[in-house]
Amino acid sequence: MKKWWLLGASVILVAGMILLLFQDSEAGAATGGVTVLGKVNPNIVVSVNTASILLEGVPGSTVTSASPVVVNVKSNVAYNLSVMATQDLTDTSTGLTLPINRLSWAPAGTGTWTAFSLADTAIATNEPRTLGTGKDYSFDYQFTIDLDDPLGSYTTDIVYTAVAY
Repeated sequence: MKKWWLLGASVILVAGMILLLFQDSEAGAATGGVTVLGKVNPNIVVSVNTASILLEGVPGSTVTSASPVVVNVKSNVAYNLSVMATQDLTDTSTGLTLPINRLSWAPAGTGTWTAFSLADTAIATNEPRTLGTGKDYSFDYQFTIDLDDPLGSYTTDIVYTAVAY
C-alpha cells in the first residue's frame, strides 16, 4: 500500500510540475500576427464660390460678369483641371437654344476669352497637389447676344473637373 501511495503522490507531483512548466514556459505559448497596410487614396475636391451668375443684356451686346467665378481645388495628388458646358444655352420654357460658344470664359482680368464647349477644355495641366486651403482659379464669364436672338432666359450648367494624373 505504501508503494501505491508513493506512486500516486509521485504522479500528482509530476503532473503539477508539468502544468506549472506549461504555464510559465514559452513552449506552451502561441502567438498570432497581422500585417497592417495603411493606404491613403487619392482625394480631389472641387468647389465653386457661387451656384449661379446672371449675364443679361440687350440684343447686339456683350455682357461680362461683374465678379469672377472662383474655383477651388484641394487635392492630395497631382491633377489636371478642365471645364465644359452640359448643353447649349437653353430656354426651358420655350425650348429655344443659343449655341454654347456664345458663352466664354477667361482667367480673371486677362480678357483672353475661350468659348465654352460641350467637351472638356483643359484649364490647367500637371498641377501639383494642393495642400491646406487648396488652389483658387478665378474666371470671368462673357455672354454675346446677337441682334436676332429671341427674348428668353437661357441656361446651361458649367462643370469643372479635376482628375488625378
